[in-house]
Amino acid sequence: MPIKRFGHPGFGGGPGNGHGIIVLLFLVLVVLALIWVISAFTHRHDQLHHGPGAVAPKGQGAHAHPEAQRILEERFARGEIDADEFKQRRDILRDHS
Repeated sequence: MPIKRFGHPGFGGGPGNGHGIIVLLFLVLVVLALIWVISAFTHRHDQLHHGPGAVAPKGQGAHAHPEAQRILEERFARGEIDADEFKQRRDILRDHS
């Protein structure tokens, strides 16, 4: 005699039929969405308070932000700034460190 199952007919009525994977994927999507939202707001907060081209506060120059030194070197390498401007800006970064 066949076993009679109760429950929603579309789910088969038993465990182990893939529902756990769907729930896990949903939770992963929720976590990724939260990370994305937090990252977007943090990045926007930094731009609002410091500006996209802001100079680092005193004590946080080239050593605290090697990214600024790298960008300066790249601009010089591309020919966007000349040697005098490069040296001047590099000295400013060093003075703020």
